[in-house]
Amino acid sequence: MTLRSLAAAGAMLAVLLTAPQTQVTASGAIDSTAFGGASRVGAIFGSSAAHPDHHFCSGAVVDSPTRDIVVTAAHCVISPGTGHARGGLTFVPGYHDGRRPFGTWSVATVVADSGWTARGSQNSDVAFLILRPDASGRRIQDAAGAEALAFNPRPGTRAVAIGYPSRTDRPVHCASRLRRFNAHQLEFDCPGLPGGTSGGPFLVGTSSDARTRGAVAGVIGGYEEGGDTADVSYSPYFGPSIAAVYRAAVARG
Repeated sequence: MTLRSLAAAGAMLAVLLTAPQTQVTASGAIDSTAFGGASRVGAIFGSSAAHPDHHFCSGAVVDSPTRDIVVTAAHCVISPGTGHARGGLTFVPGYHDGRRPFGTWSVATVVADSGWTARGSQNSDVAFLILRPDASGRRIQDAAGAEALAFNPRPGTRAVAIGYPSRTDRPVHCASRLRRFNAHQLEFDCPGLPGGTSGGPFLVGTSSDARTRGAVAGVIGGYEEGGDTADVSYSPYFGPSIAAVYRAAVARG
């Protein structure tokens, strides 16, 4: 998704803001459903002359000793092959309907693999954002909670994707199974994940409505920057190279 082509309490507590209704398709996937959001998944905001404050990608807070890290797709925040990160980014966990129930955090540092920063490899399309404390001095994990990380996920595992379509102010969730697309990519077939959901997590070990805390086993990105249609999404495989990027972010955090 070129930004989906732009065409296209405590830290262990997960907070669900509303409980949605869902529908199961003939394939076993659950159609994407708008809902009130979850505290540990949020929208990434940026600014431009045309859009001074708009959300264009998604991300998830992940467990870390520094309690300040969000995972997203690298293409959301770094121009491929340049190493140049976007400035002025903020992250809003649990964002919905224009509301920011847990606050707003600014991005201090973006950490990604050289496969993306130097070569723009779709297999390295993952980034970790190190966030500054908010205006009250809180670290984001203390305010919003966090997901675990699931490295080396097994294809066939049930997962729930969450993301923020860029044209609406309500997140969506969609349940299906992680499938092996190739040696370095996962595929996730689930209707209704359009532009803006890039960087949103594939959560394993959670309920179909994301009510419970889970683990991030991928993010919408990778092949075709996440997919050219809203019905099929991708993620780089969360193997040793992505684990190394996470460790580098922890060291910088």
